[in-house]
Amino acid sequence: MEVEVKTIYEGHLYAVQYENAGDNEMDRLFDEWNDIETVYNFMLENEKELQRKTWKRTNTPMLATRKVMEEAEELEDIIYELCENSDEGSIPDLDSLFKFLDGKYRNIYTLTPAKSYGPDQPSMLRLYAIKIETNVYLITGGGIKLADTIQNSPGLKEHVIQNIDLVRNWLIEHGIENKEDLANI
Repeated sequence: MEVEVKTIYEGHLYAVQYENAGDNEMDRLFDEWNDIETVYNFMLENEKELQRKTWKRTNTPMLATRKVMEEAEELEDIIYELCENSDEGSIPDLDSLFKFLDGKYRNIYTLTPAKSYGPDQPSMLRLYAIKIETNVYLITGGGIKLADTIQNSPGLKEHVIQNIDLVRNWLIEHGIENKEDLANI
């Protein structure tokens, strides 16, 4: 499968657009998270997950929907602010948002898989990316995380790990190692 790399914020943030996808992953996710019907239907389908102790304050589909939409709005603002800070060499920057994704990626030190959380504690939102270099990330996907692991989370288990592996292998095959390589695609 081929992928395209779309610029979100020049020099710092990029997103994958998968073959036959209508939009890049960042735009797709934020559009989805801001669509009340989509989020509410997801919460209805996964209502049993909302009964976990973690979600005691947002344990109904409507409360959880509101939480996702509020988090999405705030997260998008934070991302652009951190991109600007990264551009200016200020802290906090993008590296403060993304954390290394452990598990099977524990010992990977180049083109490192990473995750970010929404602003709330606990957060329902996740963005997954590959760290290209300091303050340079390529978004590979994301979603709403209701369970304790990706593998137990409806809506994530089907694609997160597969997409990270696909994009990481694509970057390696195309010799992309830094932001200059990304800019020349």
